[in-house]
Amino acid sequence: MSFQPTECQSAALARMEASVGIRSPRLVFADADEFQGYWDRVAKRCDAAQRATPASRVAQRERQAERITAYYQDPERLAAYGLGYALRYQPSAAKLRQQLIAKAGNDLLADQVLLRLSEHVNDDVRASELAERLQGQGRNAQQMRLKLRQRQFPAEVIERCIATLSAATGSVLDGDALARKVQRFRAKGLSQQAMRGKLMGSAADRTIVQEALTDAGSDEPALRAMIARLGRKGLDRQVLIRRLAAKGFRYADIVRVLAEFADPST
Repeated sequence: MSFQPTECQSAALARMEASVGIRSPRLVFADADEFQGYWDRVAKRCDAAQRATPASRVAQRERQAERITAYYQDPERLAAYGLGYALRYQPSAAKLRQQLIAKAGNDLLADQVLLRLSEHVNDDVRASELAERLQGQGRNAQQMRLKLRQRQFPAEVIERCIATLSAATGSVLDGDALARKVQRFRAKGLSQQAMRGKLMGSAADRTIVQEALTDAGSDEPALRAMIARLGRKGLDRQVLIRRLAAKGFRYADIVRVLAEFADPST
């Protein structure tokens, strides 16, 4: 038979657990002794948290950082961490080296481990894989460059990837991925003008973007759907117009369709 704390005990324990960030509070106890033992442990953590000062928290973080650095002085541990990071995030060599140094605080050790992991770190291969994945998401060249720079790939590697993907049409955009993206934008109620601004990265993208927008149809059905959706919120007419204009619809079209909604007989 389990021990059931009183309502006051349960409430007090819940407050203490919340104050120290315990996300899975205890609800069941075998007996009163187990409850008391758990209560004492939580209370001790509460006391320690209350005694903590900004300086003591900084010191605690520094001690934690020192323990991590000491742990990764072992080349095998650092190599295991580096391999896991490389497989999960597919970083550039520069990014992986940065992570290794951050863990070990030792440039020489980081370079030794990076050399061991060289077969798993090829900037051209990694950058190409990432660029192809971004192409499948409908990203344009500008967005690809930004993402690849964040991974610290060299500029010449990035430009080679862009050149390879755009060799056939001059644009890195993929037609099928672009069509899927246009449909998602349509579901959000965006106009062709708004979608064009989000999809195009350069003049080279104009033709393929226009084809995708043409296949998506005119703005009229989307405008009517958005007016019907926003109209259910009881918005003021001027607020409604501003909302629709922000989605890229032309003012003249907004006013015309609103007039038809106000007078269905027209």
